[in-house]
This record gives sequence, structure tokens and C-alpha cells, in this order.
Amino acid sequence: MAMRAKPAGIFLAIVAGIIVLVLAGFMWIQADPTRALRVAFTPGEPFAAISTDPIDYTDDVNWAALPRSKTYASAKPSGIVDIAVIPGADVFFVHPTTYLSRDTWNAPLDHADANLRIEKRVLKTQASVYNQAAKIYAPRYRQATFGAFFDQEGDGLQALIYAYTDVQRAFDQFIADRNDDRPFILAGHSQGSLHALALLRQRIVGTPLADRMIAAYIIGWPVSIEADLGALDGIEACASAQDTGCVISYQTFGPKGDTSGLKVYFETTVGLGGMPRKGTKMLCTNPLTWEIDGTASASAHSGALERVSDDDPLGSPVISFNGARCGEDGFLYLENEPGEPWQHLKMAGENYHVYDYQMFYMNVRNNAATRTLNWFKSNNN
Repeated sequence: MAMRAKPAGIFLAIVAGIIVLVLAGFMWIQADPTRALRVAFTPGEPFAAISTDPIDYTDDVNWAALPRSKTYASAKPSGIVDIAVIPGADVFFVHPTTYLSRDTWNAPLDHADANLRIEKRVLKTQASVYNQAAKIYAPRYRQATFGAFFDQEGDGLQALIYAYTDVQRAFDQFIADRNDDRPFILAGHSQGSLHALALLRQRIVGTPLADRMIAAYIIGWPVSIEADLGALDGIEACASAQDTGCVISYQTFGPKGDTSGLKVYFETTVGLGGMPRKGTKMLCTNPLTWEIDGTASASAHSGALERVSDDDPLGSPVISFNGARCGEDGFLYLENEPGEPWQHLKMAGENYHVYDYQMFYMNVRNNAATRTLNWFKSNNN
């Protein structure tokens, strides 16, 4: 049975509607490859909810990471010894797309391949970046399949709405029963950042939660300063490494990256409040300086993490890995093309989307701790 869109789903349709209408290269791939990927990854049947039953987030089994569970979210780079883990803060982390099947529009919670990617890759190389700053909570959710981002018929959008309802339910349960009024970081990547952006509007802005939010790391998803943040009264872009209650966002490309696909998306969609994004400024937080826009050399880079096999521990950080600059178009460009270890998952157009966290791992790790400490200082805790 198809799931009826509720107000939260209608809102997400505003946020992400053109995802399934204007995909002339949306996933940062040009027109011909996009058509091929649509054939390869888009389900052949119309959207249908894989279940009408809500997920019970009071059951720990429906969380990929919890503080009391032993997961790769506790991983640390080789040689890194934290002076102290900051007590008293949480992170709500929404994982990116790991479901690549065209069997269904949304991932079953027990899908083995999707879960392996979450547990041995995403938790280890992304969520773990926050484990010095906060206790990590990462829900499982019936994510939209990879092919949803290439669909032009509306089924992909329904899949994203369906996924968001799970994320919202998980966040509500996290706040009601697990967070215990502690400050929290909101974080995600790619599809997870889309859902986190929706949570800002649906669950945080204008509520007491805004005062408890340390920061929102909306990484790997385009954010308009005017059309998105402009609809979040009281929540702005972070302007320095110490700011709290604000939003961070960047998307990583090589020095000569082709960002035309994402530009099409950005310029043909509307923001959180319904304002067109065309003609607005895309937020680019430079993770080497934590300022909006600007350029920094490799000397400001605290360490990147190269890809490791699923069962291996994280390696040692690569210090001074690369410089980075925010372009006038709002995308983050590396100063130099990275070497062979970074080519395996590079997308067309020198798009390093998959490596958004790994390329700036230690900078993000240190910054999350800095903002958390500053939140406690500012709130006299």
C-alpha cells in the first residue's frame, strides 16, 4: 500500500522536489552517464511503501550506533589518544545512502549489504569523527535507494519522504527518551544531510531544542544561505570555529571540478521556506578555517584518513593533506589533485563527495570538540 504523505512529507517535497524532476546530472554526473545509472539503479516498479508499520525506536536493535553498544562509531585514528572525551553531550547522526539495490525504493532494515556499509564504513569513517565530542546515536532508517536520485517520475521523491518519516520518528524518540535534555550535535552526510536539514525546520527551529543544538554539520548537501537558512529563524551559518547553534556545510571537488550538475539542482529548486535558490548564495564552510568562504593552505590541514578495508582499523592521519578554497559558486575545491588512494570512489567531474568526511577528518573531529566545549562555556556548565 502506498504511504500517504503527511505534513512532514509535504515539507520535504518542497525541500527536495526537484530531485526527481530535474536530474540532468544531479548526482554530479553528466547526462549520458545519468541515463545509464537510471536504468541500472532505478527500481522497475512504481513506489510502494515496503511497510506501513512505523519503526519502534525504543528498541535498541533499530539503532546502528548507541553509546552502550560496541560499534565502529567508537573507532579512532591510529596514534590518536584523546586527552579526555567530553561528557554530557550527544550527536544525532543520519547516515548517507548505502542501499544500491533496485529491488525496492526503500531499504529493508535487514538488508545485509546496506547494513555492512553502514556498520563497517560509514560509522567508522564518518560518525566516529564525533566520538570525542559527544555520545553517538545513529538510527537505522528505511533509506531511499541510490536510484531514487535519478528518477524522473516522482517515485524517488516518495521514497525520500518515506525515509524522512523514519528519521523524524527516530529523532523524536531520541529527544524524548534518550537525550535527557543534554546539548546535541546534529550531523549527517548526503541523503542523511538532506534529512537533517529537514529536521532543522520541522523539529528544531523555534523550539527550546535550538538552544541546546551545539551545531548542525550538514555535509555533502547544498544549503542556500538565503533560501534555506533564511527560513530558520535564529539559526545561521557558523562564521568561526567557536560558533554554536549554527550550520556548517561543504561539498568537496578537485581543483578543476565540474560542478554543473549540482548547479542545475541548486538553481532549479526552492529552499526550506519555498524561496527559489536561484540567485542565492550556497553556504561553503571551509573546514580548514571554519569560516564562510576563504582559502587555506595545506599547513592548516590537521589530517585526512585514507580508505581502509572493512575489517581493518583506521590508519594514521595524513597531516597537511591538502589546501582548500571555497569557490564563488559555493563549492569547496582542493588545492591539489589527491593521489591514488583517493581515486577509488571519486565521482565524475572530480567530485570527492564520498570522501567529504575522510579528507578533513581531523579538522572536523577537533572542531566538533571545540564547539562542544564552547557551548558548555557559553552556557555556564
